[in-house]
Amino acid sequence: MSDTGSEPAPRQTDPSFVHRVLVAVGLTLLCLLIVALLWQAAEILLLVFAGLLLAILLRSVADFVSTYTTLPSTWSMLVVMLSIAAVVALGWRLVAPSVQQEFSDLSDQLPVIYDQVRTKVSEYPLGRRIVDAVPSARNIAFGRQSGNIFERITGVVSTAFELALNTLIVLMVGAYFSFSLPAYKNGLIALVPVRHEPRARQLLAVIHFTLQRFLLGIAGSMTVNGLLTFGGLWFLGISFAVPLGIIAGIMSFIPNLGPLIAGFPAFLIAVAVSPSQGLYVVLLYLFVQNLDGYVITPLIQQRAASIPPVLLVASQLLLAVVFGFLGLLLAVPLVAVVFVAVRMLYVEDVLGRQLDVPGEQRARRRVSGAPRVRRD
Repeated sequence: MSDTGSEPAPRQTDPSFVHRVLVAVGLTLLCLLIVALLWQAAEILLLVFAGLLLAILLRSVADFVSTYTTLPSTWSMLVVMLSIAAVVALGWRLVAPSVQQEFSDLSDQLPVIYDQVRTKVSEYPLGRRIVDAVPSARNIAFGRQSGNIFERITGVVSTAFELALNTLIVLMVGAYFSFSLPAYKNGLIALVPVRHEPRARQLLAVIHFTLQRFLLGIAGSMTVNGLLTFGGLWFLGISFAVPLGIIAGIMSFIPNLGPLIAGFPAFLIAVAVSPSQGLYVVLLYLFVQNLDGYVITPLIQQRAASIPPVLLVASQLLLAVVFGFLGLLLAVPLVAVVFVAVRMLYVEDVLGRQLDVPGEQRARRRVSGAPRVRRD
């Protein structure tokens, strides 16, 4: 007879289940570690991305030179770099001293002009309420430069050193990338499974096309904005037309928010003269921005990726809050890269929807004849 009162045997844990749990926990911890490292190195990665943008721009100019001069790619790049260095050195010697003096005068006079505008606005009942809510230039300066004289000096020196170091990093990365961009692309392709290699090549080609169009468009936009703003301010008789035009050109690299930042000092200087001058300056900036937005940039960028305006502004504000001015500066090209990747890899490949991604058909034709990466 069987022993009906015996205890049932305890259940043994499946070793494969424990193994899967440990693997899942390990992968989760590894992902968290990678995210933490990327977060700590975010500023360096943004500088590397800025260097990549510089390399794409230099490479585009070098390809143009190579096409019309039959020079090899390396020699064309050397010609472009030496030409840029010569222009910068000549401009620094001939123009930089006077421009630097105008920027210095603008920096000294802007707080005075700011307080003059506050005084004029306070003459009106509604304006008095606005002025009470806005700090004076003196309070802003003290808030920005709190601490003893040693802390102020070291703060200025550290900021200047950081700016110089970041600029040097971008220039070095841009120079390295510009001479060996295909090699870095092949290195990324080598990390992709063989069956996905053609699609990875298409993605990199479309991203390159998008950034190239963006940079060519933004370069034309910066030039047009700077020249037209300078000419308009000079015609209106506004002081500091040269530095204000340079600021307008540089800030055009930041769509939507950049022109607002650049136009504020010009508006203050004009309003300090008369309200009508302030109105003329506003109309000038509106005219330049509309001309750039509807004529210049679309003409140069042609079929580059079009990002929804709400997404663009939201990403600019988010990256500005998280990474400061560097995040604001690089928000648009970063969003353009993510936008292209999402449309190609998720919407097209996962969801199966056909989209007209600018540059994709061109990339498919190129990739169909491209050699595969060797995997030794």
